Amino acid sequence: MNMLPVKFNTKDSIMNRFSISALMIVFALMIHLAGCAGAPREDIKAKDEPGIIADQTPKTMAVLPFENNSVTDPDRYAPLSKGLSAMLTTDLKNSSASLQLIERDKIQALLKEIALSQSGSVDQSTAVKAGKILGAQSIVFGSFMVLGNQVRMDARIIKVETSEVIMAESIVGESGGIMNLAMDLAGKIARSMKVTFKPPQVKSEVDINAAIYFSKGLDALDRGDKKEAKKLFSKSIQLDPAYKAQVDNVKGLD
Repeated sequence: MNMLPVKFNTKDSIMNRFSISALMIVFALMIHLAGCAGAPREDIKAKDEPGIIADQTPKTMAVLPFENNSVTDPDRYAPLSKGLSAMLTTDLKNSSASLQLIERDKIQALLKEIALSQSGSVDQSTAVKAGKILGAQSIVFGSFMVLGNQVRMDARIIKVETSEVIMAESIVGESGGIMNLAMDLAGKIARSMKVTFKPPQVKSEVDINAAIYFSKGLDALDRGDKKEAKKLFSKSIQLDPAYKAQVDNVKGLD
């Protein structure tokens, strides 16, 4: 018995395969849409809308001693290098909870290691290096110059991670009111860091010798001479009671 060859309808076969493929695509699409429909609106909204960019301004800060650029009688004003940085640290720490200030004793210990405590010269690369070792996100450094009855302060804030200059400011005023100038500079620093600043109500009585005694007291304390430090701090407060708040924030006297 001869078998008749079976003829397949090629056109029908192709159409059947096409129909099955199309159904599979539609089915997969339905599953995908069902999954999106069941997803929380918050997830969908998060994908559709751009995220809010948080304030990336660093908040952990270290204030290094200022370089003394005074031409007239520089030795007399040399102690202010530490005094100014201590004043800025106290003003920022006491008036803004958003800033975390590295303690002065930690900074001094580091400066001794990198041989900067005597020269007082700090450039940007050294400041960044110090900031990394201290664990600070930003670092303040600068210089001052006393000339006659005038004083000029220059300060920079550097973002340690990128070496970006966040702020570069100068301030000029009467040398006797150096504490008030430091307070004004602290306000500029706070604004640059986008944090609130509430300056203390007590104003200096305009006597630069009080600032010098206070700064010499810090030097004595760093040498381990607590007795001399207390004596110098006492002289500072006698000349200008406004320095009591600064002395009260000095650690290591007890």
